[in-house]
Amino acid sequence: MPGDSRTVLLLSTSDTDLLSARASGAAYRWGNPARLVAEDLPALLEGVDVVVVRLLGGRRAWEEGLDALLAGPLPVVVLGGEQAPDAELMELSTVSGGVCAEAHAYLAHGGPPNLAELHAFLSDTVLLTGRGFAPPEATPSWGLLERDARPGRGPVVGVLYYRAHHLAGNTAFVETLCAAVEEAGGQALPVFCSSLRTAEPELLDTLRAADALVVTVLAAGGSRPATASAGGDDEAWDVGALAALDVPILQGLCLTTSRRAWEENDDGLSPLDAASQVPSRSSTGGSSRCRSRSRRSTPRG
Repeated sequence: MPGDSRTVLLLSTSDTDLLSARASGAAYRWGNPARLVAEDLPALLEGVDVVVVRLLGGRRAWEEGLDALLAGPLPVVVLGGEQAPDAELMELSTVSGGVCAEAHAYLAHGGPPNLAELHAFLSDTVLLTGRGFAPPEATPSWGLLERDARPGRGPVVGVLYYRAHHLAGNTAFVETLCAAVEEAGGQALPVFCSSLRTAEPELLDTLRAADALVVTVLAAGGSRPATASAGGDDEAWDVGALAALDVPILQGLCLTTSRRAWEENDDGLSPLDAASQVPSRSSTGGSSRCRSRSRRSTPRG
């Protein structure tokens, strides 16, 4: 909580976690493992009391850095980056399973208030400060972005983005895309959601108002695009619900690199972005062609 001098180091492959930690006002230090190596850790760990690591892609996503942390003296909470808890990662933690499960709930719900309470929770349960904390607060699974829309009578273009971006206030890219839609004569309909695997009927009813969709949420479902399929394995959500809307659907990628880095990289996508956002040939039947053209087709900004 704000005012607590204990320092929590949050290392997450989700930049929205880091944005929420910064906005929470709590004593966090943060970093993204995708942009760190083990040699970066000593400086980050100086003065830290407890470490939380949240990885998308399992232990292999940052094995060297994770091993270095677990070999040290600090309490370490290891969590997965999905909404569902990752038992294998939790077992690596040096704190109890109950602490891990509750810490995951704070991050899964997300947003600055939950990150502030996560700090208080860890301070009390791991560091025994006795300051008090509130339980994780549930947040809406979907909703609309409130913005000053430009009046128009053109086709409605839905922009579907992750709830985590909304809660962290990281919506500038959505605003930019909506403004471009309106400048072209369309009507923008920005909608956030936590997942398409468990899409509520009300969310689908809202999307039916759109004449086209730009989707930055993984429409095929599944925790790994390479193994996701329409209603298939890996807990995939049946994309038939989107197909039933019978409108053009474009996938937009929210890259983890800056615009400048994207422009200077002939590959277009970083290894992390390619692994987490681009389906393989096996699940799409032709994504290799999309990959080869990613330098020109990936949205910037």
